[in-house]
Amino acid sequence: MSHRSHTSSSGIFADHAPRTVVLPWRRTFGMCLANVRHRRGRAALTFVCIAVVVAFFASSMATQHLLSSLRQSADVHVAAVLERANMAAHDAAATARQHDQQVWLLALSAILCLVGITNTILMSVTERVREIGTLKCLGALDRFIVRLFLIENTCLGCVASALGALLGFALAVFQTGMMTEFSVLTFGACAHALAYSGPRAFVLGTLLTLLASLYPTCIAARMRPVDAMRADL
Repeated sequence: MSHRSHTSSSGIFADHAPRTVVLPWRRTFGMCLANVRHRRGRAALTFVCIAVVVAFFASSMATQHLLSSLRQSADVHVAAVLERANMAAHDAAATARQHDQQVWLLALSAILCLVGITNTILMSVTERVREIGTLKCLGALDRFIVRLFLIENTCLGCVASALGALLGFALAVFQTGMMTEFSVLTFGACAHALAYSGPRAFVLGTLLTLLASLYPTCIAARMRPVDAMRADL
C-alpha cells in the first residue's frame, strides 16, 4: 500500500515537473521571414554582399573552365580565335602562376566578405537587443536564439549564393565571349562550366555566411534578459 502511495505521489510530482516549451520549426521560419521583412535594408545589405562575392567566385571559376575547354579543343577555328585573343595555351610555369594569383585573389575576397557579413549581422543584433530580451523573458532558451539567427542568416545566404552563382556564370560567358567569340562557346562547354562553378560557389557562399553568423549569434544568445531590456537604443 505504501509502495502504491509512493508511486502515485511520484506520478503526481512527475506530472507537475517543469517542461521546456519548444517552438515548432514552422513558427521559427515564420519569425525569421518576418524579421527579414521588417529589416529589409539590413537584409538587402547582407544579401548584396554575399551575392557579389559569390558572383566573383563563380565568374572566376567558370571563366577558367571555359578557357580550359577551348584550349583543349581540336578545332582550327577555336585555336585561331584563342591565338588572336592572346589566350592560347601557356607554359606550365605561367599557368601555375596564374592559378596562384587567382587563389590569393579569391581568398582575399572571402576574408573581406566574411568581415563584411559579420559586421552587418552584428549591427542587426544590436538593433534587436530589446527583441532578444523580450524573447528571453518569455522563456526562450539560448539554443532557440541560436537557431533563430542561424536559420535566418543561412536562408538569406542560400538565396544570395544561388543568385550570385547564376550572375557570375552569366558574367563569365559574356566576358569570355567578348574576349574571344561567342560562336566558339558551345552549349556543352557552357553547361560543364555551370556544373563546375555553380555548386562550388553556392557551397562556398553558404559556408561563409554560416561562419560569419557564428560570432554574432553567440553574442545574441549570451545576452542577459535584464541587460537587454535596459538597453536604450
